[in-house]
Amino acid sequence: MASSQTYQMKQRKRNRKLLSVLLFFILVLLSGCERRSMNRYQAQFLDLFNTVTSIIGYAKDEETFRGYVQKFYDELEIYHQLYDIYSDYEGINNIKTINDNAGIKPVLVDEKIIDLLEEAVRMHKETNGRMNIAMGSVLEIWHSYREYGAVHPETASLPPMDELEAAAAHTDIFRYRLTDRHPLCIWQMLK
Repeated sequence: MASSQTYQMKQRKRNRKLLSVLLFFILVLLSGCERRSMNRYQAQFLDLFNTVTSIIGYAKDEETFRGYVQKFYDELEIYHQLYDIYSDYEGINNIKTINDNAGIKPVLVDEKIIDLLEEAVRMHKETNGRMNIAMGSVLEIWHSYREYGAVHPETASLPPMDELEAAAAHTDIFRYRLTDRHPLCIWQMLK
């Protein structure tokens, strides 16, 4: 019962955040009704989440639009750094930090990571294991082979099945444990 209430409270919190973001964008869109004083601008960046992010919007001038884009970028960069599995960032314990310490010691992490991990466990259960964020050891192998193949296409190859199967032995999402619930929480992989 308590976990159900906690889940419902978290859902309401997420819904309020989503509603706030939607209201912001509705206000921006409605302000776009004054087409005479608004101009269309666009921005694009590729350095977050290793994907293209495109933003199209209307503003009175390019400086105002760039300010909105910078706020959006700054917020997205926070999540990029927290959820990154490949890079370390000074002063930030992220998903890579958790993986690097798996089976060694618990890691203090931001509540945003805990929210992501709890949602991932919920989705793992809801999809009967088809959605599994604990596939990192397997994905890391594919990533290494992909990176090598991009630089050396003449010798590119697929990873050996035995290597993938050995890595798959470490994909049990229920081997992870949340040890406390507050803004800086501890997430650890159990032995």
